[in-house]
Amino acid sequence: SHLVWEPSDHAPLLISFSSWLDNKPCTFRFLNMWTSNASLLDVIKVAWQVEDSGSPFFRVWTKLRRVSRAIQLWNKETFGDVFLAVRRAEAAVAHAELQLQSDSSDENVVELQWVRAKLRRVLALEEQFWQQKARVKWLQQGDKNSKFFHSVVKQRRYHAAIHKIRDSHGTWLTDDDSIGLEAVRYFEELFSEDSSSDPRLIHVIPNLSSEIDNICLEEAPSLDEVKSVIFSMDGDSTAGPDGFTGKFFTFAWEVIGLDVYQAILSFFCGAELPRFITATSIVLIPKVLNPHSFSQYRPISVCNFLNKVISRVLVSRLTPILPVLSLFSKVGLCRVEVCPIIIS
Repeated sequence: SHLVWEPSDHAPLLISFSSWLDNKPCTFRFLNMWTSNASLLDVIKVAWQVEDSGSPFFRVWTKLRRVSRAIQLWNKETFGDVFLAVRRAEAAVAHAELQLQSDSSDENVVELQWVRAKLRRVLALEEQFWQQKARVKWLQQGDKNSKFFHSVVKQRRYHAAIHKIRDSHGTWLTDDDSIGLEAVRYFEELFSEDSSSDPRLIHVIPNLSSEIDNICLEEAPSLDEVKSVIFSMDGDSTAGPDGFTGKFFTFAWEVIGLDVYQAILSFFCGAELPRFITATSIVLIPKVLNPHSFSQYRPISVCNFLNKVISRVLVSRLTPILPVLSLFSKVGLCRVEVCPIIIS
């Protein structure tokens, strides 16, 4: 924008480099690097042990919200800013090196080794932070990959930003409110289409109840089964609306395990999943290089971790019987294409 030109005869131009992301509210996201600090488990334990009433799902949801607030306060007061810690550690190493140059005593040698070890530790935390943000799974080892991970995060944020979009009438929308309303309108219309089935086709679906052990499918999961499923899941996967990754559940299992199991068990006993469990974050993946409308985005849902656990338990039980359910002649398709079956 142009500023007032008085008293000059030229109007100065003001350029703002702030991103539209700068003013967005920051939601809670569990950082896996926090688990390197032993005091985190005590913070979780204190917040989790407060008694709550309600259904098992409601109690877990309430405890997770309380834990998130406690972790945010602990991060601010105890864990601290990892980037500031890196700068301080680098300054301490530089100071120790100067001290050793002027006085090569054993005390200064030990001090240099100590601050170097501290620097390596905080650099590892910084790398872990950017690795979780970048979500790069193929790169496991390397020589300080934080710069690479940071570049991946910057590129992903750049491509994820929607600065303008065309609506259904071909008009360009540039402000955030208009873009948001158009997104809601388009995807509500897309996902509200009627998808009714024809009941006349029910007779062509075979009944295989005699070949399937329904008891194994319907029995309540044990604590060991739920724990095994949770510990087999990817701890670095993207967090859902609740902000918690799988790493949190495995790290704090000794504190939260029983409550989490009771919530999963209630679902298999007939409890309906509440909205705060089934809530998902919609992420838009561009289908083309420069999308101009929301039809050129592919929406994917990022679920809460408890929702993923229930799905994984069901999958682990269905996997052994997929060859029985599959009616395809090609064995290679048995795991991905399943014919609808009536199980009674």
